[in-house]
Amino acid sequence: MNIIYPASITMLLLATMSCSSGNEKSPELVEANRLHLEAMKISEYLEQKLDSLAPLAKDDLEKSQIDSLKNLIEVWEENFIEVPGFAHAHDHAHGAHEHKAALPMTDGSMLDYQRQSREAILELQQAIISLDSLRK
Repeated sequence: MNIIYPASITMLLLATMSCSSGNEKSPELVEANRLHLEAMKISEYLEQKLDSLAPLAKDDLEKSQIDSLKNLIEVWEENFIEVPGFAHAHDHAHGAHEHKAALPMTDGSMLDYQRQSREAILELQQAIISLDSLRK
């Protein structure tokens, strides 16, 4: 009887901890999701920017540059991974696309992935800014 009581308490504590930890997100995942959402906003803005630049292209070279940048954004979106455990919070204004499920990775690895993904879209943003500034 003495063994049953401590075992019951231990099982209750383990069950409580496992239930509560499932709802809480690590600081790394919270930051990863923030970066994810920021990158998605940037990509949506860049798509709109390229759509507005396309009809204003001066020549075939500029049209080709715009098309290439659009394709790079599409490739970026195709390889973008959602942060697990967070609500899907963006629209599909530029057509349907598939959202890849996160690969099994640590929270720190997910944060690193989202940082690198954000950096990639920021590089595309710089290329679009450069293209736009040449037009002026």
